[in-house]
Amino acid sequence: MARKTVISQKEKERAVALFEIFRETYPEVRCTLDYRSPFQLLVMTILAAQCTDARVNVVCSDLFKRFKNPRDFAETAPGVLEEAIRSCGFFNQKARSIRESARMLLDEYNGEVPADMEALLRLPGVGRKIANAVLGECFGVQGVIVDTHCRRVTNRLGFTRHQDPTKIERDLMALWPPEHWTIYSHYMVFHGRAVCQARSPKCAACPARELCLWPKKNVRKTS
Repeated sequence: MARKTVISQKEKERAVALFEIFRETYPEVRCTLDYRSPFQLLVMTILAAQCTDARVNVVCSDLFKRFKNPRDFAETAPGVLEEAIRSCGFFNQKARSIRESARMLLDEYNGEVPADMEALLRLPGVGRKIANAVLGECFGVQGVIVDTHCRRVTNRLGFTRHQDPTKIERDLMALWPPEHWTIYSHYMVFHGRAVCQARSPKCAACPARELCLWPKKNVRKTS
């Protein structure tokens, strides 16, 4: 994140114009994980890796009735947590990350999720995407959340030419107004799900079509 990205004023103005389009198009935009605390969001974002938010919400509606706090997760018997989150995929790895993160929170942070990027990145299974989601949603610390939708949509819009999440984050931090980093990230998710889909983007119906720089937008089949 050290290298500074230089963005022209024209590009910044285009980004602001697109923000207004997305704000009008998706007035209901929000994090689609149904969490009630920073710790719940931490667990859910770990589970959401290569899994849909809808599936995570279903799993966690029961999970958080059984395990209510970091200590409950840290002290689960081998195999119990794994079985509870099995349908989220990669359940062994995710259970290990959740259990070890819970133990670290208990040992070092009095069971509380820290509102600090560097501290969050020390937790097993937590990268910048998860850390930015937790900071932005729970602590009001603006951050760019680069998930698969954000990567695809920002590339098509011409906001970045990178595929590496860290480089994309750097480009978007330079381009988007800092006060909009978190909500702009959510707009990318909503737009990616509703219109700018991976296989069959609905370019003809896209509200951002005139400002989109994707060269394939005029030749792709739309529905």
